[in-house]
Amino acid sequence: MTDRPEKARSRWLAVALLMALGCGTGKQAESVAPAEAGPLADHEGAVCGMLVRTQSAPRGQVVHRDGTNLFFCSIGDLLVHLSAPSPHGRVVEVFVEVLEPDEDPNRPHLAPHPWLRADEVAFVIGIERPNIMGEPVLAYRDAEAASQVTARNAGAIVLGFDELKLWWSERVVGS
Repeated sequence: MTDRPEKARSRWLAVALLMALGCGTGKQAESVAPAEAGPLADHEGAVCGMLVRTQSAPRGQVVHRDGTNLFFCSIGDLLVHLSAPSPHGRVVEVFVEVLEPDEDPNRPHLAPHPWLRADEVAFVIGIERPNIMGEPVLAYRDAEAASQVTARNAGAIVLGFDELKLWWSERVVGS
């Protein structure tokens, strides 16, 4: 019977050690992988399953909490993904390709474009684009570049990323 207190003490130490490491506390430490844009490569669209690089820019990608990068054939498909839960956990960063203001929105732009964080980009809605997945949304480096495009396209407007998500949610709820 003299080893019972020793076993109890050993168990208590083991439980204390596990709790100190975060096991059994009910709260797991949330690890977040570094959020960087990945290369376009041969990724399939996370919404449509098509080869992303064969679709016209601007395209999108997200980095999830588990470090998974998912790619999208268009900003419209990106918005669809952001409005649904993911098995990869929460989104830690959103990237979009940006067009130059002199690129014609009605022509295909298959070459890779620079990836920028979506919250730093200006988006343009209200321009019809042929052969685009989802809602036609353009992305530009900044509001000045986006304004150059809206000046040439009646009815087009510039939105920030939060405004774009609000616009999208109103379209989805209203449909």
